Amino acid sequence: MRNKRILYYLFLAFGWTVILFYLSSMSYAEQDIRPYLRMLVAEEHIAAVFAGVEIPYVNNKMSVDNMGGYQFVEFLFRKGAHLFFYSVLGYLLVRYFASSLGRKYWRVFAFSLSILLVIAMLDEFLQFHHPDRSGQWADVWLDGMGGLKGIITGFLSTYVKKNRKEGKQKSADSSM
Repeated sequence: MRNKRILYYLFLAFGWTVILFYLSSMSYAEQDIRPYLRMLVAEEHIAAVFAGVEIPYVNNKMSVDNMGGYQFVEFLFRKGAHLFFYSVLGYLLVRYFASSLGRKYWRVFAFSLSILLVIAMLDEFLQFHHPDRSGQWADVWLDGMGGLKGIITGFLSTYVKKNRKEGKQKSADSSM
């Protein structure tokens, strides 16, 4: 059973990484959501909702005033995608290493974070060399923050659940 779990999480983490690299290999135009936004909402509504919101990013202030409503929402969507995809990857890596290493918490954490950061750097490196993309160190940082959230979630779901099961077993054993 343990070997199946190890292979299961290894397969999921590897598959998720393949999806990440596939999405990174797509051009900016292939991922552009602005045409869909134009069909769904007027730019003035976006400007009204996000008026006064400024986000510092790579020595710039990203805002509706600087970018326009559709571009700003796409910026938020893309950066949110970094957080989401790397959060899932961090979770899957913790589950894989926890399945294979057990309760060696620091090793699980160190291996998960190290692998995640290597994948994030490689992802941005590939984007840097793509003619229609740009790799940014700020995105590696963002990937790391998303990954750290996933790692924490993975720890909580893995080790808290194990401790709860053991606590119930101990209380059941002591009541007999």
